[in-house]
Amino acid sequence: MVISELRRGLFEKLEKNGVADARFDADALIMHVLGLSRTDLALRFDQKVDADKINELEALALRRISGEPLQYIVGKWEFYGLPFYVGEGVLIPRADTEVLVDNALEFLANEPECTVVDLCSGSGCIAVSVAKNAKNAKVSAVELYEPAYSYLNRNVKLNNAAVKVIKADLFDTPDFDGIDLLLTNPPYIETDTINGLSQEVKREPKTALDGGDDGLDYYRAIAEKWLPITRKCVMAEIGETQAADVTALFEQKGFACVTVKDLSGNDRVIIGTKNRV
Repeated sequence: MVISELRRGLFEKLEKNGVADARFDADALIMHVLGLSRTDLALRFDQKVDADKINELEALALRRISGEPLQYIVGKWEFYGLPFYVGEGVLIPRADTEVLVDNALEFLANEPECTVVDLCSGSGCIAVSVAKNAKNAKVSAVELYEPAYSYLNRNVKLNNAAVKVIKADLFDTPDFDGIDLLLTNPPYIETDTINGLSQEVKREPKTALDGGDDGLDYYRAIAEKWLPITRKCVMAEIGETQAADVTALFEQKGFACVTVKDLSGNDRVIIGTKNRV
């Protein structure tokens, strides 16, 4: 069997079984198993595929059909042009979160030196992307849960990033003297709505999704424990209906807030600048 035949069959199997982006996923699985870039794939449709590789692809397709996220299957995903290991126990980096990184780098461009902390760091995609693109930033990444903490350490090493990794609970008293820029993409989904999420999202760790009854538990802790030691700016990813509530929490602590939308036009990031007295 050649790649073009394999590609067509894999696509049809995924599509028939309800995989939403069947063609993209089929290509991603083929590139992963055969070690091809997208350009290679386009140029090698007539290349023969060994039987063991076909069997491996069939097994991966079944995992995808079962609802396992594509990113977990291939084991690595790109964020902000950088590679990140992902798998069971860590939140998958999403393109919408790049809006937060864009704004963080814009802020840092005007700062000669800056202490940055990324809370609920997970895979480390925010912390690593900032550290790789802002050499004036002294970046720390805070994560509590062991599987995600392991991925965070691996991704810092993978990208040779100058990030200090800290295992700590956001709800505890912070062990920092002061922070210039506080970044976070915390859990923000309401507990009761998690069961209604897609099979793929429900395979991600509940600890990275569940924000409590109203989705705001982590923002309250950030406001109470972390904003008092934040000297200049806080940037937090939010759910698309949470801008008003998170803004109110942050403004009560003396931060003037604006809301930034993602590429789909949804509210995505709250930026709070500390009011100068």
